[in-house]
Amino acid sequence: MKVLLMEKGCWQFILGTEKPCSEGASDRERLAYELRKQRSYTTIYMGVERKYQALIADTEDGKTAWDTLKANFEPSSRARLASLVDDFFSSRFDVNEETIGIYSKKIVEKNQQIKEAGFKMPDIVVCFQLIRYLPPEYDNLVQILYRIKDEEFTVDNITKQPITESGRIQLKT
Repeated sequence: MKVLLMEKGCWQFILGTEKPCSEGASDRERLAYELRKQRSYTTIYMGVERKYQALIADTEDGKTAWDTLKANFEPSSRARLASLVDDFFSSRFDVNEETIGIYSKKIVEKNQQIKEAGFKMPDIVVCFQLIRYLPPEYDNLVQILYRIKDEEFTVDNITKQPITESGRIQLKT
């Protein structure tokens, strides 16, 4: 839904960063602004299942609709946070189903969801999870990564290293 709203030029309305038209704006600019604002709501409304449309039927504002749906489907309770943390730590790299890049992105996204739920996972823990379940052919890389300096043991750096090693392994085979 986010990508669709971005494609339609409406995501800023959801974020609340879209500025209203200035007083000197032409009628055409005002109309374009209003159409995009309405499109933010209609895109959300048409994108949810019919049974959930009733939740947002009483508004015509995209941001209000988004926030209502978010409150109903992404509660920020301790139970949700526990579920997200459990999902984060149970994530494993599946050689048959994903690439190292996809696995890394999945871990980073799960960390972002935890952050949005109100808890900041320490970067070192995210780094450990990134390299924790790599296949045996990455064992040498993991040992090297354990020995790098603390300032280099960052999520960005630890994400790049296995991806680079994956390319090297693919070229070698």
